[in-house]
Amino acid sequence: MKILPKISIVVPCYNEEVSLPRFLNEITRTMSSMGAKVRGYFGLESSSPFYELIFVNDGSKDRTLELLKEMRVSYKNSDIQGFLLKNVDKSVDTQKASFKSVNAESKSTDFVDSKNIESSAANSVDSATLKESDFTIRIFSFSRNFGKEAAILAGLKQARGEGVILLDADLQDPPNLIPQMINIWLDSKRDTKVIYARRTTRAGESKIRAFLSEQFYRVSNALSEVKIESGVRDFRLMDREVINSLLNMSEYHRFSKAMFAWVGFKRQCLEYEYIPHFKEASSWSFWKLFKYAIEGIVSFSTTPLRFAFIFGFLISAISLCYGLYRFIYTLMYGNLVPGYPSLIVIITFIGGIQLILLGVIGEYIARIYEQVKNRPIYILENLSENSEDKKA
Repeated sequence: MKILPKISIVVPCYNEEVSLPRFLNEITRTMSSMGAKVRGYFGLESSSPFYELIFVNDGSKDRTLELLKEMRVSYKNSDIQGFLLKNVDKSVDTQKASFKSVNAESKSTDFVDSKNIESSAANSVDSATLKESDFTIRIFSFSRNFGKEAAILAGLKQARGEGVILLDADLQDPPNLIPQMINIWLDSKRDTKVIYARRTTRAGESKIRAFLSEQFYRVSNALSEVKIESGVRDFRLMDREVINSLLNMSEYHRFSKAMFAWVGFKRQCLEYEYIPHFKEASSWSFWKLFKYAIEGIVSFSTTPLRFAFIFGFLISAISLCYGLYRFIYTLMYGNLVPGYPSLIVIITFIGGIQLILLGVIGEYIARIYEQVKNRPIYILENLSENSEDKKA
């Protein structure tokens, strides 16, 4: 009987060509210190891999999938060190060039710190801590870009571990928090089911983006019974019991941050300072963030529908009162011929409100329509690289 890894690390990837080699280098370095504890807790042999890396390529347009395949082949050939030696320095050079370009052109909304790149570059490949027997690598690729939420779901479905860690490949999520997460989880005898990360500042983000993000959390928490802390990332460790609960949620439109909060369970927060990432620009445009915010509000709150009813009732009541007032006024003073401007303003105002409320209702109806079509949330390509056979 094959012994499965006890920890799964799920990594959604979209255009991560620059950061992938450094990510693999840092994650393997970080996890090497946890082998004895995890194996001891679960009774694994020293030769058994105790964690698996699950990369989900979300229809990347750069060389992300090519690098993932190369990484997987190197692993099967027991030559991950060779892959890292070949690609880590190249990745750092690309990041430096990207940094210079971004600062020269001032087109990016994300802050990029060259000192951070230099200090990370100093962390070269360490063959002493790299143990290929510690982990396995599995890669999955979508037929097109289905979005990060779909990539998260795909990774969670493929995860086989008793504990699942979710983090991004761009190193905004600091891998050095992972040992602390695992220690909390195991020291509590898996009673603490969720250990999640929360960044304490928004340093490095543009002021407009930081402001809009804060307002989103305020509005979302005001409208929904599910509360989301500001600054909370998808980066977290979740027990298998939590993963099973999440996978039982079958909605088509998924908003993971709220879903993580909705399932409950005992949890603990780890705070950290924001680490700027090294892409030339964020793949999250303003429009994507806006749609993501609408998704979050509509997915976990029916308050907008209640608001539509209440607002419509108030408008009707005001109109009725005004009609009674005009009726009484006419009886007392006669039928004066009023001007049209006030009438036009009232009609256009009510018409605009009706269109807005129809839009709110339409958002919910659209989600019902998408759900009942029962289309798959994502489509996976067949990849031969995922065979479990490894060359000696």
